[in-house]
Amino acid sequence: MRNRLLSVCMLAMCAGGAMAQETPDDPYAALRAPGVAAYEAGDFARAYTLFEGVIEAIPASDPAERADAAFSLAILAHSLAEPLRALEWLDRGFALQAEAQTPAANYANYLNYAGTISLEAGENERAIAYLRRAIEALPETADTLDARGSTFNALANALNASGRHYEASERRRNALAAYMALYGLDHAYVGIVLEGLASDVGADGHIGQAIDARRDALRIALSTREPGDLSVVTLAGVLADQIAADGDPAGLIRVADIVQDTAGNTRHSARILSEIATRSQAAGDATVSADLHQRAYRAAQADPDTPDDHLATYMLNRAIGVQSADGYAVALPLLEEHHAFVRRMDGEPGLRTAAASERVWTALFRLARFAQAEANARERLEALTARADFPAIEIGRAYENLALSIHEQYRPNDAGPVFARALEILDRTDGAEGILASLLDAYAIHLVYNADRDEALAIARRNVALRAELFGEASAEYARGLNTLAYVQRRNGMTYAALESLAGAEAIYDGLGPSMTGARTQVMLLRGQILYEQGQVAQAESVLADADLLIDPSQANQRRVWHTRMGHIRRTQGRLTEALFHFNEDLASSTAQRGEQARANAFPLLEIAKTLRMQDNLTEAEAMARRVLALHAAYGVTTGSDVGIAWGELAAILSAQDRHDEALQASEQSNILTAPVWPRGTQRRALQDFNHGMLLMAAGEYQEAEQQTRLGIGDFRSIEGHSPVFLGTMMNALGYLLEQQGAYWQAAEAYREGLDLRAGRLTNDNPALASGRAFLARMLIDALDEPAEGLALFRAASRGLVEGIVLRAGTAADEGADGVEFAQKDAFFTAHLEALWTNAHPPQ
Repeated sequence: MRNRLLSVCMLAMCAGGAMAQETPDDPYAALRAPGVAAYEAGDFARAYTLFEGVIEAIPASDPAERADAAFSLAILAHSLAEPLRALEWLDRGFALQAEAQTPAANYANYLNYAGTISLEAGENERAIAYLRRAIEALPETADTLDARGSTFNALANALNASGRHYEASERRRNALAAYMALYGLDHAYVGIVLEGLASDVGADGHIGQAIDARRDALRIALSTREPGDLSVVTLAGVLADQIAADGDPAGLIRVADIVQDTAGNTRHSARILSEIATRSQAAGDATVSADLHQRAYRAAQADPDTPDDHLATYMLNRAIGVQSADGYAVALPLLEEHHAFVRRMDGEPGLRTAAASERVWTALFRLARFAQAEANARERLEALTARADFPAIEIGRAYENLALSIHEQYRPNDAGPVFARALEILDRTDGAEGILASLLDAYAIHLVYNADRDEALAIARRNVALRAELFGEASAEYARGLNTLAYVQRRNGMTYAALESLAGAEAIYDGLGPSMTGARTQVMLLRGQILYEQGQVAQAESVLADADLLIDPSQANQRRVWHTRMGHIRRTQGRLTEALFHFNEDLASSTAQRGEQARANAFPLLEIAKTLRMQDNLTEAEAMARRVLALHAAYGVTTGSDVGIAWGELAAILSAQDRHDEALQASEQSNILTAPVWPRGTQRRALQDFNHGMLLMAAGEYQEAEQQTRLGIGDFRSIEGHSPVFLGTMMNALGYLLEQQGAYWQAAEAYREGLDLRAGRLTNDNPALASGRAFLARMLIDALDEPAEGLALFRAASRGLVEGIVLRAGTAADEGADGVEFAQKDAFFTAHLEALWTNAHPPQ
């Protein structure tokens, strides 16, 4: 734009010459006067009409005067944004001048003008032809240096537009030489030409030259253009983009140094520094961006003429820059400083104050300081509701923030009404659809974990429909709605529907590219969990392995979820030491973010307790389970499924210690707490019934245990997308109960079904698969007199366990509980196999 402005300035001068041909002895002065007056008054349409009369009135015998009138009409047509008509008049003027054989002194200027108009009209080759003629028409004298510089620059513009970048750069250098000879190194025109040269050589692939030229152009612009000229900001932004793309963050710092060295610490330099910082952040260099936003703030702060609202913006940009580079913990004091400044400027009930307060709330929430976040939201809500105008959107948002803060403190009974109030306000408020989508998303998750799952499903579906309407079905916002719907569908037992929703979300994120990596990872973590729950352990492990490569180090929540999911997989695979590592990593991360006594720590602690029990470390496992219950109780939570599940794990631990009466009491307590939350027909209730059956079995109450186990199996079979692996475990347990009651044939059938359900889904080295083979083998040999098949099953069990030991040879697992477990089971099966072989082949 700057190059064109220069040309227009020059052409406006020559245009004035065309309009002002009147002299005291001009015979056409009176004829031109009305048109000139209309032109000077800015009425170009009337001037154009009047000059059409002028050219008609001048006799054909005076082609020179008619040429002058034609040039005036060209200028007026251009002023009326009709470039093609302007070119027609210019061509007619050139023809009349040729007829008169007396070219005007400003002939080259009109050729330049024709070239510029041609370029505006997209007639690049036509522009090049005119401008070459203009250069030929200009004598090479000291008096024409300015005109030659302008014309060479215009020709370079035309060549650049036609893709002839090298030739453009050569003509640009001609312009540069002319201007430098006339004005010196630091003139505004020199800077303008350098900016054009940067475009030429950059397009020709010479990035280093382009950066150097644009950097010099910026230095000159800073000292020659008005402080508030936004073209300097644009120039700095383009330069920053190019340096960032060239992978030179130190180069951005050098540009910032040029700005401050040339323009000083003023609000104008702050605007330029802020632009460079924003471009740097967009390029992914958060550290440099944070530094530059800090400089911009300091520059604005140093200028007493910086308006308060501008200074507040620079303060916020500085805080956001630090947040992007170093996280919420480092940014929080800056966000609080910004909030305090805006509150002094805007007043307590002010909407800008509310917005600044919400940014503080976001930092507190992300840092898991939920009690402080709740206090922040309550204070903001009180200030907003005190306003006479009742800003419904801001109030609805404040209610949402408050509800989320309470929800994260595990106070569902308090959070529910606040969510409902937010929904009530936003539902009846025009223009609140964007915030409504955010609220529906959070409310659906709250409902599915704490209230009515059917209502949660309805809210989640409404959320998806609203996001489709607002943002389109190819948007990240729509994909977010699908992800939330999948969470709700999974909790409602709609496994296949959940996977379908996740597939839709993942396809959208893939299409949107790398910027959606974090959201795509979230989808993969949930998909891995569902695959695991379906018993597709290998597929779940593969998905989590892919997710592991995508998780950003700053995403502590995603890393915790990944550790939890991977811990479940390793535990199912019998790799208990590895599972324990993952759960301990989850706990360490949760503790670091939330503190030792956070209730969220109860969930990794429970997984640790279960894993310790499976390693026969029962004393420590019991301590962990009781710590979980104590954590819940410390927050006043003594009911609900979370507490019920913890009681169920404690029951299993007590049973493993042969404390059967205590175990059954704990299991009954678990049933009481989970039954209202997980009705019959849900997966969690099925597992609860099964676990209670196992405790009864351990206590020797086989008949009652069989009844309880069959209830769990019946419910589990009916669940959409149920895990064949887990159902196989249930069937194996039923087989054992039947065997203990002497129902050997039925026991063998149960064992066989359990083995079939897990075969092909667990790896051959899995201890659970070996156990299933051994149970069926014993039944076939000892009770049903089928030694051949039984022996083959024992051999397969032993080979699988040996394979597992070999696979883990030399690993840490061999030194821990996993290695001991595999070795013990292998020794047992090998000894049993040898005894069977001896019995089947007595000595001759």
